[in-house]
Amino acid sequence: MPSIRRDLEQRAQEAILKNIIENYKQNRTDWMKNPAIRKVILNKAFFKPANALLIGGAILVAGCSGLLLLPLLLAAPPVASALGGLATLAVGLAAEAVYLWLAVNNQKAHAEVVADMLRPQVNFDPATITDKELRGKVEKAMEYWSLIDDAMQQVPDGALRLRLENTIREATQWLQAVYNLAGRVDKLQQNSVIERDLHLVPKAIEDYKRRLAKEDSVAVKEQLAQTIADKERQLRILQDLDDQKDKANYQLESTISSLGTIYSQLLLVGSKDEEGSRVNRLQKEISEQVHRLEDLSEAMDEVYQSSY
Repeated sequence: MPSIRRDLEQRAQEAILKNIIENYKQNRTDWMKNPAIRKVILNKAFFKPANALLIGGAILVAGCSGLLLLPLLLAAPPVASALGGLATLAVGLAAEAVYLWLAVNNQKAHAEVVADMLRPQVNFDPATITDKELRGKVEKAMEYWSLIDDAMQQVPDGALRLRLENTIREATQWLQAVYNLAGRVDKLQQNSVIERDLHLVPKAIEDYKRRLAKEDSVAVKEQLAQTIADKERQLRILQDLDDQKDKANYQLESTISSLGTIYSQLLLVGSKDEEGSRVNRLQKEISEQVHRLEDLSEAMDEVYQSSY
């Protein structure tokens, strides 16, 4: 079972990487002209076994040609002999140049280098979520995502398949958003300082108010009033953060149900959906869910940053 789970995680990570690569390509129309990437491809191509065979073959052909043509070269004038040797060398260099040019302009080779470059940006590892319930929600979302992906893979090539590929990209982004939000909630739940302050700050406010009521000094009263105002602001932010955490938990629950619904609806998509109306509705629903999760994540980040 752990190996199956790990395989599923790796599958999700590869899909997330694919999304990152597609976004990279869309944002850079000249992505195949990046000098740094072309340099990496050139180095890889030069040290590939195929290039070694090409160079070796060129040397072998040159050597054999030299032996076969040796009597003629010896009988020819020195300049003609030199030109014959240079011609053989030029053919070998031309073959090498063509090989390297094809390698540098190979889209698949570029995609592989871009994938290696962008792989560190993949952030999806459910094992890092310490809360068992939250981790279970991410794993459940991942299972639904895999079912959606499996259903899409069974659709034959054609216009419908192309539309569904966009749907699975949206679903992958949805899975990433689920993981991101669950990670933020987990981070808050593990933050002992926030939990402590939620318990202690209300008591501190009541204590300061009692002192304020008994204080005679105007200067001390002003300071106590300012301290109470600061503590009340801190408490409002802490309570807002706690509310956001609860809201995120409920949203994650809703997301699991929505993923299941999307999967069921996807199974109803038939080849007769020529206009793609049902697929378009699925994509719109998924996009709305993604935006909802991302907005919650951003809101939690903003409140968290303002709290400390």
